[in-house]
Amino acid sequence: MTRRSRLASGLLPLVRQTDPTASTVALIRASTGEFPKDVCSGVAAEAKALGFRTVLSTEFEAATDDFSGVVAELRTARPDVVVIVGRVQNDLRLARQLVESGVNAGTAVAVAAGIQGFHDDLGNLAERFVGPSQWESSGTYPRDYGPTGAEVMALLQGKGHRTVDYPMVQAYAAGLVAQRCVEEAGTLEDSALRETAGRLDFSTFYGRFKIDPVTGCQLGRSTVLVQWQRGRKVIVGPSDQRQAPMVYPWRNQP
Repeated sequence: MTRRSRLASGLLPLVRQTDPTASTVALIRASTGEFPKDVCSGVAAEAKALGFRTVLSTEFEAATDDFSGVVAELRTARPDVVVIVGRVQNDLRLARQLVESGVNAGTAVAVAAGIQGFHDDLGNLAERFVGPSQWESSGTYPRDYGPTGAEVMALLQGKGHRTVDYPMVQAYAAGLVAQRCVEEAGTLEDSALRETAGRLDFSTFYGRFKIDPVTGCQLGRSTVLVQWQRGRKVIVGPSDQRQAPMVYPWRNQP
């Protein structure tokens, strides 16, 4: 299983904990690219393991603006959980059309819901959407190397960035990992740096860094799940990071 396929890991156990009767999932993804495919395959595998039924699995063209066909399929399928995976603009447009259509669901998930731009674009329509986030400034991350999260935020905001989301701090964290590898290896030679990265196990403000020495797959850290509640993005899972319970249902069931 790839890291992308684990992006929404923990979603369905959280839904089942919130609503023990939840049993159906709809997967909606862009037709191109490995990322949407991998994320949805991970949710599908988790669904199967937990006894959820995938009642809808459909694709859309990345260039489309009209999701009326997808909305109609959702209206027929009536899933408890809706998962949307596309490019950011896809997620924004489909989320808007989903809310405006009046379709009901227990939980609605969009990968783009993990960034501030989701709420900036949708405003109140973003309410109760859930999304995965690689990092949140309000989270708790044990650290034994490099600056604190607060120091990184202050530095980036001091550069004029009003909004600092996880893609920006992810790049900063990658620089810290590279720095640690150079310090440990004592060289800039590629193979030595790769070997060093494969045996390191440490934590930055961004979380634990530990990769499979053969595949390079990240093993040390996982994402959190966030939900927009009253205009704020709060962590709802996993339990050791939770700031508030997940608000359920997403829209009132008939």
